[in-house]
Amino acid sequence: MLRWKRFALVAALCIVAVRAVIVQIAFYLHIQTFVYGRLAVFPKPVIFATGFMSFFSVVITLFKDIPDIVGDKIFGIQSFTVRLGQKRVFWICILLLEVAYGAAILVGASSPFLWSRYITIFGHVILGLLLWWRAKSTDLGSKSAITSFYMFIWQLFYAEYLLIPLVR
Repeated sequence: MLRWKRFALVAALCIVAVRAVIVQIAFYLHIQTFVYGRLAVFPKPVIFATGFMSFFSVVITLFKDIPDIVGDKIFGIQSFTVRLGQKRVFWICILLLEVAYGAAILVGASSPFLWSRYITIFGHVILGLLLWWRAKSTDLGSKSAITSFYMFIWQLFYAEYLLIPLVR
């Protein structure tokens, strides 16, 4: 059995590779080459999706260990949460996502299409504000609250798939 939890960097690289790079680029390449029969040139939406989902994947990788800090300490697993503490890792994750949302707003603002500009900016402002509001009200002393917030991060991750196709 693979026990990658002991090797945080390997686990992180797998999550980032699959969620951020392979899903975005492989899907795009498949559609362009096999469905449309076109030469694949990476446009702004694909580059944006890959970069944005890279931030999310890093956050998911870091955040997944926050609820497990007690078990990690017991079993001697030196996760980032054990090394840096729950609160610090939690707020690093929030900062990374807010940076990603800020970048998404800038990408949206650069769109030549007015409808894309408004939807992309408005959608990411709303998601960024929801993230901040929920983070400020999360009790870091409660494992169930942290786990609930982790599931909320996944909801934000999937909500992004509604906005990515509208980036131009």
